[in-house]
Amino acid sequence: MDETVRLELGTRGFFSGGGFSGSFTVVTVRVKNIAFVKDVTVHYTPDNHNWKDQALAHSFFAGDHDIFKGTVNEDVEQFVIRYAADGQTQYDNYFGKNYRLDLALAAVGKNVVLHTATARRGTEAGGGFTFTTSWLEGDVLVNNLSFAKSVGVRMSADGGTTWQDTGASFAGQHLPDSTFIGPAEIWHFQTPELNLNAASAVFQFAVFYRNGATGEVFWDNNFGQDYHVDKADGTMVR
Repeated sequence: MDETVRLELGTRGFFSGGGFSGSFTVVTVRVKNIAFVKDVTVHYTPDNHNWKDQALAHSFFAGDHDIFKGTVNEDVEQFVIRYAADGQTQYDNYFGKNYRLDLALAAVGKNVVLHTATARRGTEAGGGFTFTTSWLEGDVLVNNLSFAKSVGVRMSADGGTTWQDTGASFAGQHLPDSTFIGPAEIWHFQTPELNLNAASAVFQFAVFYRNGATGEVFWDNNFGQDYHVDKADGTMVR
């Protein structure tokens, strides 16, 4: 069965006040859009013994995939994601190991996931002419499996005829809203600024993460569909 669900990010936070203290977990999940009615649930344990369910709410519609999000307002030691739609149920259980937050503040789905990607346009002058240029830039989330790693994007600007890899660079461990996600990391990419390719109206791409310590390569290719973003300046996909 093809993959239809992937954790994007689980982040653990803490609270104290009024004589109480504890932790909560914010969970964001991507699912393939295989049916209108979807049931997305966090299956978790607060104590490594008892298991509970927390439904997630629809957050963002992206055409071929949807994003669900929610908060578990108690300790989360381990969790998996369950997705039920169109008569089938699938799990993201992190390769059978479960996602764990007992020793970390964040977990990235299957080690790599696209966070955002935005199409850009510019102009370049030369030889008495002005050319329209275009490129793609964005951010990738990864689990910090080892110090030696390479992260990047594989993109086609001509409808899949040719492909080019562009490396990403380490961009820290804080999301734009200042949420700290260590030991997970954010990596930023920007493809070369080339002449606008009229062969396709969209950028088609996937993101990858190579663990230099083991040689393993992990991909997020939008459930086998690749990501697609219109080349109009400022168009974004997440």
